Amino acid sequence: MCGIAGLATGDGLLADDARLVSRMLEVLAHRGPDDQHAVADSHAVIGARRLSIIDLDTGRQPVSSEDGSVQASLNGEIYNYLELRADLERKGHRFTSKGDSETIPHLYEEYGARFVEHLRGMFAIAVWDAGRRRLVLARDRLGKKPLYWRLAGDRLTYGSELKALLQDSSLERTLDRRSLAQYLQYGYVPAPRSILVGVEKLPPASTLVWDGGVPRVERYWDLAYEPKTHRSLVGDCEALLEVLRESVRLRLRSDVPLGVFLSGGMDSSTVVALMAEHSPTPVKTYSIGFEEPAYDELRYARAVANYFGTSHTDEVVKLDAIALLPDLADHYDEPFADSSAIPTFRVSQLAARELKVVLTGDGGDEAFGGYRRYQHQVAIRLAARIGGPLHMPIVRAAQFGLARAIPRSRLRRRADSWRRFAERAPDERYVSMMSLTDAPQREALLGDPALADQDGYLGKLLSSGSRNELDRTLRADTLSYLPEDLLVKVDRATMANSLEARSPLLDHRLVEFAAALPEARKIQHGTTKFILRQVAYGLMPKRLVDRPKMGFGVPVGSWFKGSLGDRFDELVLAQDARVRDHLDPSVAARLIAEHRVGLADNGARLWLLLMFELWARRWLEAPRPTS
Repeated sequence: MCGIAGLATGDGLLADDARLVSRMLEVLAHRGPDDQHAVADSHAVIGARRLSIIDLDTGRQPVSSEDGSVQASLNGEIYNYLELRADLERKGHRFTSKGDSETIPHLYEEYGARFVEHLRGMFAIAVWDAGRRRLVLARDRLGKKPLYWRLAGDRLTYGSELKALLQDSSLERTLDRRSLAQYLQYGYVPAPRSILVGVEKLPPASTLVWDGGVPRVERYWDLAYEPKTHRSLVGDCEALLEVLRESVRLRLRSDVPLGVFLSGGMDSSTVVALMAEHSPTPVKTYSIGFEEPAYDELRYARAVANYFGTSHTDEVVKLDAIALLPDLADHYDEPFADSSAIPTFRVSQLAARELKVVLTGDGGDEAFGGYRRYQHQVAIRLAARIGGPLHMPIVRAAQFGLARAIPRSRLRRRADSWRRFAERAPDERYVSMMSLTDAPQREALLGDPALADQDGYLGKLLSSGSRNELDRTLRADTLSYLPEDLLVKVDRATMANSLEARSPLLDHRLVEFAAALPEARKIQHGTTKFILRQVAYGLMPKRLVDRPKMGFGVPVGSWFKGSLGDRFDELVLAQDARVRDHLDPSVAARLIAEHRVGLADNGARLWLLLMFELWARRWLEAPRPTS
């Protein structure tokens, strides 16, 4: 694990280029505090920061081929490196280290830019082929590791985080208005765009090849939901357990101790169970809870930890966690509006006191159908098929979990709202569920109707998916919400604390296995993650599996009625607020006023605006030169 940065140029390096890459690497020190190194020739500088996890003594990066003509740096881990190394040695390649990163230049020599198809892991990679003066960038299939890049004239710079590229004084910090509109809708800026004009993110499952001229970005992998497998339930469960065990086993390859982020939910509990099978000592587990009972999962996490006899550490996040706001703005160097970054940051701090590596349960919901919105989709589709007098009770049950509708005014209004929602086209429902603001709100904030509609981003993903509605939604989540929100959250929070997070449920072979399963293996009779649940029953008591799903929410709604609301006033509503340069401040004032008196729950939208303000203060203005 590390951070990477570098540049390549067609006309030859400038005098300051090596120092520029050094500065880029220095601001990535949190990603790799153990070492910093770069190599250069007449046309490129390629560098890396290192967090030593595998081959502690000789695993320095960048790494090279035998003759030094191919240099490579890796952010992440290649889990199948032992198998790749053995195959490469049979083909005559010689290695000087025992680490995973050294497989990359040799794979490149064998397969060119298609080397990435042989990797099983999480990664952002840079390869410099000096003989061809070719730069190759690559990102893992599901987008676990980030990679930003910029082409200016004949110079291409890249780095693990946006802050690395900002070390180049020639980069103007100009806000991209369309990216801002996407942020206001989704809470993140989806690849390939970034929040700044002229900077792009390499999308997941993509390579970039540049040898002068226009960079060629190509997708090397896609997730297929057809054809479906046709096995018995027992056969599917046995096959899934085998894939799960292999995925966990590969992620235990490390020369330092490992732990687990444990929420007490099915996904992380399953990872703990499988990790315990391989561990001769108690597994180290880490959890976060809240004072507010509706958000607190600690009782579930502690029950799982007690059953498996783990060495458990947990902490309750209180309102004073808003002291983390400057840290969030510093490490999320694009605007990012997922408030669960707070508990993720805190649990990362807990684990980093003892470890360099943790496993997580991320990915189970997207692979196996764990979100409530998937239940709603199936229920609404069933209601549409049945029609007649049964239609509305089923639709209402999908929203409220009730057997019948209750004719009370507030509940009735919610039911009517849900009925109108259910009558929309399936893809429209999905976009609505994934949006933090609606088009009128965005138009009011931006003052531009043309920018308010950003539905096309998700609409394109949905239109290119399966005919099955659930599969389309799972695919859209896996290609958008997962890499752009959840994995960004985990990467920045863990790396801010020099901690590596590995996600067994996001092994691409496991994800492919899940995609090929029929719908009934994911949601059956209203039960989510049906097949994963059956496997989990064989690993732990049912009481630990069949618990209410809570998600990883944060009580920002109540916080905004207290001191966080005061902080909002001080920052977002201030006369010198940066938000005033880009958005209508009167909309922000109305949203906080409505929230305080209970007219609307605007917690997510207020957090959206607060994080944009903090980001703009931290990153949109270039720092003044020191005297």
